[in-house]
Amino acid sequence: MKILHLIDTFDARFERDQIKLVELLETKRYRNVVITSRFSSDWRVTKKAEFMNWEKRFSQTEIVHAPCLRVPTPFSKLPLSIYLPSRQILQGFHIIHAYSFGSFSSFLGAVLKKMRNLGFVVRSDLSQAIYCKARKAPFYRMLVTYPFRVADAVYAYSNLEKRLLVDLGVQESRIWIIPAGIDFGKFSKQPTIQRKANITIGYLGRFCFVKGVHRVIPALQKLLRGEKEIKVVFTGIIEDAEYAKSVIDALREFGNFEYLGDLSISPTRFYDMCDIVLIPSVSETGAITVLEAMASGKVVIASDINPIKEYIQNGRTGFLFSEENDLYACLKKLIESPHLVTEIGERARKKAEEYDWQHLIRKYEAMYRSVMKRK
Repeated sequence: MKILHLIDTFDARFERDQIKLVELLETKRYRNVVITSRFSSDWRVTKKAEFMNWEKRFSQTEIVHAPCLRVPTPFSKLPLSIYLPSRQILQGFHIIHAYSFGSFSSFLGAVLKKMRNLGFVVRSDLSQAIYCKARKAPFYRMLVTYPFRVADAVYAYSNLEKRLLVDLGVQESRIWIIPAGIDFGKFSKQPTIQRKANITIGYLGRFCFVKGVHRVIPALQKLLRGEKEIKVVFTGIIEDAEYAKSVIDALREFGNFEYLGDLSISPTRFYDMCDIVLIPSVSETGAITVLEAMASGKVVIASDINPIKEYIQNGRTGFLFSEENDLYACLKKLIESPHLVTEIGERARKKAEEYDWQHLIRKYEAMYRSVMKRK
């Protein structure tokens, strides 16, 4: 089966679902062509040699980084990434697989579907914030849901996301539930033993408002003032420089806080440093960092939002928080009872195994077969 993947950004440095899916399909002898932009994850126009270095894991997949630009839209503060379709789109494909709600790739996939009558699959990646915006603006809703209304199959990360899609007019019978996936074998190698040294609390992710780093600052300041036997480390891509400066500077006065840079270390090395991982997002779609940290045997303290609530059983496989006081109470409990770090970490790892890519790849294959059968 030959699959055309349309993706706004394809940055193989990171374990995102589109990267891992293409890699696994290649190992199963699917023929993949990826058409994407020249933007990296931090929206930097990147040279071909850099992309080739990042994409060494792919030996049979053709990856085209097409000329691109960012176009402002009236519907979002973030511009839309647009790339020029290359001649490769005219090859004979069985399936077009496009990624993400409101993306250029989803619209391009819908156009190709109509022009060439090919099987069309699209990933939802719909957050509640975007859903609310679509509900309030009929023209915007009609525009962004078009690819999902013409697709042969749409897949969502959670049941809540499925319900939101249905409410926006997407046919329920065409929606599949395929949760976010992780390479469980890679992350589960981390030990879950109780450390003799100080407990380390970490954050890994982008620095922007939606990731909610500001929500943990008051609790961390309070904790660092009263607890000298802990350490706090942050790492991640600086997407909003002003925002990143405000949250990092708020903790710089403490000698046991450190910002490690923009993901220059690997996620596995980061998790090896940490006992507790904070995921304070305002909204999420897949929340893959939660699953990676859980697979690494770490205690995750995360926002009480979907789909995170589907991964974490509060107090058993991690902790969920809504307010600063809840977060501070969770941290104090773990510091005062460090044996819980090991116990909860072990239960979290067992839960995370359910999201191993080796299980999920079968669901993608079933979805492709269903589309081909309809065609």
